[in-house]
Amino acid sequence: MENDRCSRSVHLAVYDGENADNSFDFLKAVKTVFPFRITHILTDRGSCFTADAFEKACQDMGIDRRRTKAYSPQTNGMVERFNGRVTTEMLPVCVSSHKDLEILLRGFCFAYNYRSQRVLGGVSPAKRISSWLEKHSASRNPDHIKQASRDIMKQVDEILDYANDVSQPDS
Repeated sequence: MENDRCSRSVHLAVYDGENADNSFDFLKAVKTVFPFRITHILTDRGSCFTADAFEKACQDMGIDRRRTKAYSPQTNGMVERFNGRVTTEMLPVCVSSHKDLEILLRGFCFAYNYRSQRVLGGVSPAKRISSWLEKHSASRNPDHIKQASRDIMKQVDEILDYANDVSQPDS
């Protein structure tokens, strides 16, 4: 999971394991997801982020990598809070496949990024980014690839309909 501290925009992906290859793959994805240049990244001290290959990848991409303080999850509080939201709101949903979980999580991120937030003065993270880029066009990310559109929400609705059908509480 990655979030931009200024706009509070988030991106997440699901991997089968926590290792250096997957963290490198995620870093490459993050480099294209956000429409502005990534200059630095804050990671926890997991072995996948302390591997030499990940450090080198950050250097090669011109990203200054910073680590959280050991045993201090509050250092990365926004990420921890978002992970808590995912845990309480998404994990209780009964899905039939790994693919459905990924679609559900992409939909959750999309909804989060386009929902107005009080802490941002009532604008959404997506709107905050577009407003910022209007004033700072030199900071645009030339590698940016537009992400999921509202079309993802139709797939999410289908998954949730199925989940509701199979996970009705006992009466």
